[in-house]
Amino acid sequence: MTGSHIGTLRARGRQWVTVGLHLGAAAALGLGCRSADPPYPDPPPQPYTALYPGLKAAGPPPEPAVAASSRVRPITATELPDSPSPRPGSPAGPVSPPSPLAGEGWPGAREDTIDLGVALRLAGVDNPTINLSRERIREALADQLAARSLLLPSVNIGGNYHYHEGPLQASFGQIRFVDSQSLYLGFGARTLAAESVAFPGVRLFAHLGDAVYEPLAARQRVAARQSDAQATRNAILLDVSAAYLTLVGAESRLEVLRRGEMDGAEIARLTAVFARAGQGRQSDANRAAGYQDLLRRQVRQVEEDVAVASARLCQLLNLDPSVRLRTPGGAVDLFRLVPEDADIELLVAGAVGSRPEVFARRAEIEEARVRVRQEKVRPFVPVLSAGFSGGLFGGGSNQVASFFGPMTGRTDFDVFAVWNVQNLGFGNVAQVRRTTAVVGEAMAGYDAAVNLVRRQVVEAVAETRAAARQVEIARTALATSAEGYQLELARVKDGQGHPLELLDSFHQLLDARQAFVTAVIAFDIAQFRLFIAVGSDPSSVGPDAALTVPPAQPAPGGPLPAPAPAEPSLIVPLPGAKPDR
Repeated sequence: MTGSHIGTLRARGRQWVTVGLHLGAAAALGLGCRSADPPYPDPPPQPYTALYPGLKAAGPPPEPAVAASSRVRPITATELPDSPSPRPGSPAGPVSPPSPLAGEGWPGAREDTIDLGVALRLAGVDNPTINLSRERIREALADQLAARSLLLPSVNIGGNYHYHEGPLQASFGQIRFVDSQSLYLGFGARTLAAESVAFPGVRLFAHLGDAVYEPLAARQRVAARQSDAQATRNAILLDVSAAYLTLVGAESRLEVLRRGEMDGAEIARLTAVFARAGQGRQSDANRAAGYQDLLRRQVRQVEEDVAVASARLCQLLNLDPSVRLRTPGGAVDLFRLVPEDADIELLVAGAVGSRPEVFARRAEIEEARVRVRQEKVRPFVPVLSAGFSGGLFGGGSNQVASFFGPMTGRTDFDVFAVWNVQNLGFGNVAQVRRTTAVVGEAMAGYDAAVNLVRRQVVEAVAETRAAARQVEIARTALATSAEGYQLELARVKDGQGHPLELLDSFHQLLDARQAFVTAVIAFDIAQFRLFIAVGSDPSSVGPDAALTVPPAQPAPGGPLPAPAPAEPSLIVPLPGAKPDR
């Protein structure tokens, strides 16, 4: 190949490069510097019934005039397998009959029935906070894989072409005019003149101390991220349980109030009948009607509580907040997952030994200690570089017989070991001191986590015991109020009083029912908080979780006692008057 041929090739190369640049600029301007990929629309939203086959959408809302059931909402704990399995003898799925709670406050809204087991499962599937902690685990696993690969070589495949035209200076100072070229193809790239291959085909480059200690530190980091993710999951599931139970309590209080609204309307009607018949005062009728208006206002307030509780639960489950979630229905039960009379010291010791937050802080301490050992050995362990290259190499110049000789095989192998002392050793001492300080920070974090766990257990025990006492007080008050109401009712039926005299007893009974529902819900939430505070896994709650620990006191065995004012026997015939029905 002559010099004229080389010049022709170089000129054509410049032309092709210029044409390519022009074409690239025209394409960029024509597309507006935008991606050529077609835009993809966002996927359509899917109802969570598609994510979990056990869910079934509720039917159309019933008419508001349907009479309310005497049962209040249940707390349903189901297993959390891949597919839900109902209890033996129970209907399949969490679908419940149409509820009187639907209709008025949710015009045009879609309703779905959900139980506690489904809510916990959905939270573990698509909660953004839980997903974020899972991604951090994946990131730590990727770092661990990179740390374990430090002693594995990298492979480079390529080539390089070198052309020189003009003067060169020899090592002894003489200037020579040389036209030379060379070509290398194979494992590695960039070899010039007598140099070795700059980018070896197979290369190992690592600090031997890092290759030993980085995998140990990465393993502790993965353990810490896994424990943090478990702690995050427990906290989210606790929030979901509390939000679900709050919805249960709000729906229960709403149903109690709506039944009370119907019964209070009957008392107001009878009081008005007595007043028109001259057997009572008009002020008594006005008082009963005013109480009925206040009761309607209270119903609207509790309807707002139901809507807020449903939206809160939708937020935690990453669902559309416009969807109306409701619970299956039934009696409010007590969950007794951990006996409230258990020894606090044993609970605290068990929590410290099983809480994932404590495990995460321990792993951080171990990682920091590994870093200290790593920095201590750094100046005594070399950086190792080993490279092997093999390929075809050829070339020539105007100083030899052939301007471009034949391509022949070439092999290069280079090994380097370098010991590095940073800043005369002071840099290494500074790194050791810094990592030692990180160990102290990790130990302080561990102590803080242990103190937090102890405080949470003690607070949860105190809250559970107080809630248990509140349940007993509310149960006693409910029984007393029901007995007093029945006595007043019997007195009115015997003609010894007026319907207005039932109003105070009925008001007390209605308040006692709401207080009992509130106390049971507070106890159940406190039990879940204590259950997680002692280090238990929320997903281990099965369908018979409320029966796993013998209750210290009997739980209410059925629905709340129904008020009697709406019974036909309440209507007492008046002397000389015909009741207006």
